[in-house]
Amino acid sequence: MSEQWLDALRERVSQSSQRKVAEELGVSAAMVNQALKGTYGGNLDTLRTKVEGAYLDRCVQCPVLGRLPVHECEENQKRPFTASNPQRVRLYRACRAGCPHSRLASTATTQRIDVQPAEEGRYLLEQQLAYCERMAAGDDARHVELLRRELRQVAQRLNDLLWQRKYKRT
Repeated sequence: MSEQWLDALRERVSQSSQRKVAEELGVSAAMVNQALKGTYGGNLDTLRTKVEGAYLDRCVQCPVLGRLPVHECEENQKRPFTASNPQRVRLYRACRAGCPHSRLASTATTQRIDVQPAEEGRYLLEQQLAYCERMAAGDDARHVELLRRELRQVAQRLNDLLWQRKYKRT
């Protein structure tokens, strides 16, 4: 997967613009431009992770949220602690308690969290629907929001698979 992320970035830029892609990824347009030209002087790991998560459907199995794009996992690791949101509290603790996907040093005095990988390639509809309902906690507006997010992720995954099939290198 060495240059695949750059190919995906080029493809996405060709469909819109460097500025729009940079906004989607949360980076500067200059970073996207220099990465595409091969002149970026800094570390491209963050950009690579964002591209792989957003456009190549590279995901991890989060102990709190389930299947999660890798760039969202990294963003959750960077968020500060806040006690006002129970889900953020669980994420903060899991990221620092030995989650295998975390780049952070383990600061909690708990044991490592073993994550059972989801069966690769299968979409578990009933589990995802139950998850959305559970996370909504009876709030219909939140439930609709979660279902929309899930639908977007499924559409992105399908589009990525179609793109990979179309541009499969043999």
